[in-house]
Amino acid sequence: MKLPESSQLRLDLEIAFWRHGWRLPTALLALGLSLLVWLFWVPVQVAGASRAADQLQRAQHENTNKVSTGEVLEPPLQVFRNALLPQDGTTAQLRMVFQLAANAGVTVAQVDMRRQVDAAGAYSQLQIVLPVRGDYLNIKRFCSDLLQGMPALSIDQIVLKREQAGTGPVEAQISLSLWQEPVVGGTR
Repeated sequence: MKLPESSQLRLDLEIAFWRHGWRLPTALLALGLSLLVWLFWVPVQVAGASRAADQLQRAQHENTNKVSTGEVLEPPLQVFRNALLPQDGTTAQLRMVFQLAANAGVTVAQVDMRRQVDAAGAYSQLQIVLPVRGDYLNIKRFCSDLLQGMPALSIDQIVLKREQAGTGPVEAQISLSLWQEPVVGGTR
């Protein structure tokens, strides 16, 4: 007697399960998962590895070109030292900070300043605390202008405060550092 194909397949699977127990379905499931991993996951990983290898090769090629053309990369410490501002220009640097604040529409209240010198005498740090008042976007623009206009300046902390949740001016306390050359007579 000939059974329809679906019935025959079901009968074959039941007989195989009866003979082999739970090991056969587990083996078939493992085989199916392995096949899926091999067909889909492995090619994605291989493509990602080849892209990373290409990027590494391009970066090494660019570095080789820079060295061969005589363009030497400066160490980060030297880049930092080159960006330091002269101490004798502190007044002009502070004027620039206040001018940037005025251009951004931010009012500056009383300023607090303190100088710290590196123990090795490699640099000097002028810490400035600016209490400012203005719209949030103006304060944001002021901070952005500071960072773009003065590469030797860092914003160490910003504390924003608003009296009420509605629209209105925001009070902020911005802590800045002006990184300057060492004190005259110090070693560089």
